[in-house]
Amino acid sequence: MPPVRLAPREELAAAARVVPLLRAARELRTWITAHPDVAAKNRLEEADGLAAAEALELTADELDAAWQVVAASAAGADEDAPKPHAVPLARASAEAVLREWDAALAALLAGDELDGLATALYTVGAPVRIDALFDAYSAAAGPATRATSGRTQPSADEAAALSHALETLADLGVVELGTEDTTGGLTVALSPLGVWGVHRRLLDQGWHVPVLGAADRDGAVGLLTTLASCDAEDGEARIGEWLVGRSAEQAAVELIAAAGDGTPGLRGAAFAVLDRIGAPAAAEVRAALAEPLLRAHAAVWLHEHGEEAELGPADRAWLLVDLGAGLLEEADPRDVVAELLPDVAPDAQAEIVAGLWQVGHPAVIDLLTTLSEHHPDAGVARAARKAAFKARSAGARHGSPDS
Repeated sequence: MPPVRLAPREELAAAARVVPLLRAARELRTWITAHPDVAAKNRLEEADGLAAAEALELTADELDAAWQVVAASAAGADEDAPKPHAVPLARASAEAVLREWDAALAALLAGDELDGLATALYTVGAPVRIDALFDAYSAAAGPATRATSGRTQPSADEAAALSHALETLADLGVVELGTEDTTGGLTVALSPLGVWGVHRRLLDQGWHVPVLGAADRDGAVGLLTTLASCDAEDGEARIGEWLVGRSAEQAAVELIAAAGDGTPGLRGAAFAVLDRIGAPAAAEVRAALAEPLLRAHAAVWLHEHGEEAELGPADRAWLLVDLGAGLLEEADPRDVVAELLPDVAPDAQAEIVAGLWQVGHPAVIDLLTTLSEHHPDAGVARAARKAAFKARSAGARHGSPDS
């Protein structure tokens, strides 16, 4: 997925407060509440729909979209929980407004056609001509009719479906219409609100969806989080951008702080970026020897940069577990098993793994369990299984090794 820039949350909430579909859904809830017979049926029959549309001055399509939002929010709702629409949109907090808008988006995108259209626009990452958009929509919604010229042409039903889809997304503020500078043709693109909403959905589905500006906005943590979604070339560019305007010492301070508070994956990434800084970071890295979670990383880094630092077997074992835990954050367990000790013979691996139960690392049992379940060598898997049992029996404590 292409990197995107997310608007500030207050700006997003301000946009969500004025989208027509949220207003229509709230008004429909009020109308249904005033008609207990409709509320009891939990559906809108034709006569009810006509009455609601007339009372609320909605078209049939607008009423249908509003009903989708209302029905989705009602499904599985806790009757005792505060209703998200109880406070007027103008006075609701930014978080409350965005939660309500996001739930409405989820209701609309429950249909594959709208979901495919929104994802296609996100993937393109730029305004798309309406006639070109049909190709992407057809791929998600179904086959298209080929004209004799060889170009894809919509049938009347398909063109109407595309138009209806865009109107629905526009009513929720997901898309914006514009005109192309050169030809004046009509274009469509995700709005900042739409980018935010689709980004959340893709993130929940497990996609890597990088965010531009996150590193600058969130300091070292933002940089390290962004790097997880980058290839090597893009990551190098992000690091270079982040270092601009920071002294080597200041960058090292921020990276060490982020490593101390972060996950194993962030710790590994932080010391990788410290490699880019080099010798000017040595003083800050040496100070990190006093931090239990950073000691082993700092000692290895200092050795690799020609500095003296004590590095005992317990440090190496702790670092191995931390490395494995970091890999498990992103990679398939089978890939982690393959990458953890790639150049070590199985007998030697089994010996190393057998002793890991003594490592006081928060993730040691998870790593040993992964090795026991996925290692292709039976001897290593057996050693991991026994070590995991010993770690549980000993009540393995979170912490770091004694050097």
